[in-house]
Amino acid sequence: MVGGTQMAETEKFGGLFKRIGDTVHIGTKKFKGKTILSSEFGQESLISRLKSDEYDSFRKFDGFIVKELEAAVLLQSGALVGVAGSGIYELDKTAKRPGGEIIWITKGEFLVKWGSPGVYTIDNIMIGCYGISRLRVVNPRNFIMNVVSHKHYYTSEELRNWIKQTIIAAVKHIMSRYTVSDLLRERRSLTIQTRSELAPETSRWGLELVGLEIGGFKVPEEYQTLLAYEVEKQVLETQRELDEERKSFDDVSAKISKYEHMLEQADEMFLSGKLSEESYKELSDKYAQKLAQYKSKTSE
Repeated sequence: MVGGTQMAETEKFGGLFKRIGDTVHIGTKKFKGKTILSSEFGQESLISRLKSDEYDSFRKFDGFIVKELEAAVLLQSGALVGVAGSGIYELDKTAKRPGGEIIWITKGEFLVKWGSPGVYTIDNIMIGCYGISRLRVVNPRNFIMNVVSHKHYYTSEELRNWIKQTIIAAVKHIMSRYTVSDLLRERRSLTIQTRSELAPETSRWGLELVGLEIGGFKVPEEYQTLLAYEVEKQVLETQRELDEERKSFDDVSAKISKYEHMLEQADEMFLSGKLSEESYKELSDKYAQKLAQYKSKTSE
């Protein structure tokens, strides 16, 4: 936080650096004959970090580049200077002094696998649960200040080990409210509630919980038959939903083809003199509106 306000990507950087162009359109031509810094991510690393007092050639660089799906956090003597989105930036001389630091962050999604060894349900039965979550960095400032801190590298594996206990705690807390039978029947409800409970915490870390899926349960032998039944039922429900979505998509596609054809017919009738200009405008507006309506459904 700076002055109580969340710092997002901005073009105001305390005079230490400034954005001079877009990475796609300008590339490195602006720095012809000069040198620029760029990220170097290790295997599965989420950050690439460079400190002026740890890198002898830091002062020789004239700027830095932030690639698409990256952000860069700049610090000066540990204080936040700014958060830069994709682009090319020029470094001021004061930014190259000891204490200057650039931390690149990847904004792509990464996976966190987790598993709970067991929790007692409301009917006092021990049951396990496992699943997978998808996350991504959406607030680089919070991620650096609240998660990465002093670490030089932060891989998805390290983050998984750091975050999985919070995920497991949320899952166990919600599972404890159910009986075994209800839990096996209400997997979707458990997923929704877990996502809701985790969202504020991941947001504080600068992360977005893109998705969380319950992979399955580990239950006592006497509940195996019920588990198998619920799994089979879920597969059938999923298949039915997919069939309905496919049918709906096919219906929309047919409507689009219909109104495209009707627009073509209106054009032909107007050009051949079979439609007045007023009637043509009325019909073409009507068909174009319907066409736009159905096309918008394909992008939802």
